[in-house]
Amino acid sequence: MVNASNSTLVVEDEANRYIYKPESGERPLWDFPDGTLHKRERAAYVMSELLGWNLVPQTRLSEGPYGVGSLQNWLEAQVTVVDIFTPGQVPKDWLTIITGLDETGAEVTLAHADEPRLQQIAVFDALINNADRKAGHILTDQAGNLFGIDHGLTFHEEDKLRTVLWGWINQPIPASLILDLENAMEKIPASELTALLSDDEVSALLTRLEKLIEAKKMPAPSPHWPSVPWPVF
Repeated sequence: MVNASNSTLVVEDEANRYIYKPESGERPLWDFPDGTLHKRERAAYVMSELLGWNLVPQTRLSEGPYGVGSLQNWLEAQVTVVDIFTPGQVPKDWLTIITGLDETGAEVTLAHADEPRLQQIAVFDALINNADRKAGHILTDQAGNLFGIDHGLTFHEEDKLRTVLWGWINQPIPASLILDLENAMEKIPASELTALLSDDEVSALLTRLEKLIEAKKMPAPSPHWPSVPWPVF
């Protein structure tokens, strides 16, 4: 995958296709520990399963041709629920995020659909502290199901939420999602997450979980760091 910032390869066996992200191909980052991004890919899948949300394609750790890495089931999918429009052309039932100028100086607007499944992904991102939820990381499969991919920059102990899904700022989190969050509270300390993340990261995850349950509302952008990833796709 030539546009990826870290080594990202498509691999196949006799029946299936996968996205393989080897630890050996991870570029050092100033704010994330070296050699941990593939574990965060797996951790996002584990967290989605603990919640019962099925938001992340099946992801496991596996030994591949370039060493250990994450191996995620391939999705035949496309981006359908986040897009860039010219001003005034945003669909009536979509939520506007930001308006700015493109590389030619033309005014453009970033917006996303107002769908329950998409809001569920937004809650998930707030919980796992997703620092890189781009539009291209939200995929609709051939059956119309929404999934999130590319979770290497997640679970940091410091707040880093950067996302294109800001359409529900301070709106209530649906009661059914709050119940799922509450049920996950006691599952986390006994889960695989404790082997994939540091003690501080697990502690911060539980703190974020408690805050979401207590607030019962969607988060708002922080003034202390960029709230939207760049590029947005």
